[in-house]
Amino acid sequence: MLPRLVGRDWTLWCAPRAVVRRVVGVTLCWAVLVGVAIVGLRPRWVDVLAFAAFVALGGFAVVVSGRLGADLTVFPAARHDLLATWTVAVAVLLPPLYPTVIGLPLCWLAGRVDPVRPPHLRLFHAAALGIAGFCASSVHLLLSPTRGPFTVDGLVGSGVAAAAFLSAVAVYPLVASLPGVGMTRAGRGDGLDAWLGGTAPGADVHRPVGPPTRASRLGREPVPARAVEICSAIVVAVLWAASPFLMLAVTPPVLLLQRSLLHADLLHAARSDAKTRLANAAYWRQVAEREISRAARAGRPLSVLLVDIDHFKQVNDRFGHLIGDVILLAVADTLRAAARPRDLVGRFGGEEFVILLAEVGREHAVDIAERIRRQVAATRCRLDGRPPLSVTVSVGVATHHGTAGDLSALIARADTALYRAKADGRNRVRLADPLCTPA
Repeated sequence: MLPRLVGRDWTLWCAPRAVVRRVVGVTLCWAVLVGVAIVGLRPRWVDVLAFAAFVALGGFAVVVSGRLGADLTVFPAARHDLLATWTVAVAVLLPPLYPTVIGLPLCWLAGRVDPVRPPHLRLFHAAALGIAGFCASSVHLLLSPTRGPFTVDGLVGSGVAAAAFLSAVAVYPLVASLPGVGMTRAGRGDGLDAWLGGTAPGADVHRPVGPPTRASRLGREPVPARAVEICSAIVVAVLWAASPFLMLAVTPPVLLLQRSLLHADLLHAARSDAKTRLANAAYWRQVAEREISRAARAGRPLSVLLVDIDHFKQVNDRFGHLIGDVILLAVADTLRAAARPRDLVGRFGGEEFVILLAEVGREHAVDIAERIRRQVAATRCRLDGRPPLSVTVSVGVATHHGTAGDLSALIARADTALYRAKADGRNRVRLADPLCTPA
């Protein structure tokens, strides 16, 4: 059953209890660490000024990264803000309090630029940044022979100092990626954003669901992005220790890195249907052509499902096109949830969808189509001020198993089966006649 899709205003309390406990637990742990850092703090003006400078640099980077990605058509799109570039540098240069609280102003600014994320999710991210920063700063404080303010020699001038510096830099991403903290640059480590950020469970707004090929993985690149962040943080920390004025030279390259990291988002925007967040027809066909060639070489079956919403024109005429768009999104989310992780779901046009089932024969394809049909029929869209609305779909199934593959012919057979399903009364699955290949 899908969540409210019109006028939704999700809060923390819509989430499962395990998620609520996790958010509250991380926030309380962060608050305790802030108290510990305050108790051990010996304030110095040089540290306060350095902290203010890093907040300004990080805030500027957040605002610029938001504006760079503001024209992406996929909503909400992941944006690499490279926050670790500044927070890791603060962790190795300043006492533990400063990296523990630096997430608050930066995440507040991120919320102003990207208002999709609710306040409780921004607070959670600030707490996660603070926990990772406190741990990294504490490790550096314990291992470093210098107590700051740091010079280049005191920061990395000896083997012990360099080891302390690199240990602190390594601790930050390790703590930030712990399951209990769950910080990921894509923001969906275990579905937390799906509950707190207003995205329907099971919906992946960052990339179309598809076969786990190199092409389908281009939409998310957490490891390269994190490596860029950490390497940038090392450069920033060393240059700051040499002279704070060198930040004027390092900020433009960091912004250029942010622009380059938008490549994955822009690539996904070109491959996605903005209304349903599925693969668009061009990208679906590109992947399907490659898969049918691979299936032909391996001698394995491949199936295609054509799914059409029944009486969709009547929905538009009765309720309006805005409600029709809600129904389209609801059906798209149901198809995505019902398909296997490696199946590629795309929007074929209008109210018609297409699903590529790699290595699936006739009987299994019909079973999948029946499951999809039942799940769509059981879906209820709760609309403000209206009774719950449901629709049905008709499905045409075509399977290819031979030495040579023709995607257009396979789609045409599935389309013929779809029309037969509609002629037989709709809300049905029909299987195309098997393709007879010459002996």
